[in-house]
Amino acid sequence: MVYRFSVAALLGLASLASAQDSPAPPPAPPAPPPLPPATAGAPGAKAVDDFDHDAHMHASRERHLKSMETSGAHYQRGVWSYGDYKHNIDGVTTPHGCAAACEADEGCLHWNFNVVHHTCSLKGEASGHDDGVPDWISGNAKRYVSRPKSSTEL
Repeated sequence: MVYRFSVAALLGLASLASAQDSPAPPPAPPAPPPLPPATAGAPGAKAVDDFDHDAHMHASRERHLKSMETSGAHYQRGVWSYGDYKHNIDGVTTPHGCAAACEADEGCLHWNFNVVHHTCSLKGEASGHDDGVPDWISGNAKRYVSRPKSSTEL
């Protein structure tokens, strides 16, 4: 007796056998958790992700620069580069305090204050000032005497 099977029938039997041997597909992943409410009960409150960090930084800088206008201390927008002396001065959370800490320390010639994190760093002989750094304000100690630029630095 000769059995005749078509190629399609044989392929169908093969795929049926392999489907029975393969494991079940994994379950679908769980749904993501719901987003937290913006601010409970506050009308027109922004969601946490809507906070504009850049606007906050610029407003903080302007507020701190304004507060220095009557301080009597030298101040300017930007940061002194290099000349690291002391970082994160304990208890100093304002540019006024940072300027005072620099004046009180004989080794300090410049100070840098971060307007977002409210940190103060003191500098010795720094090599340059960058007024394009928007999240810092800085100043010079009264003992600082700027030296004239040499002809090679011009």
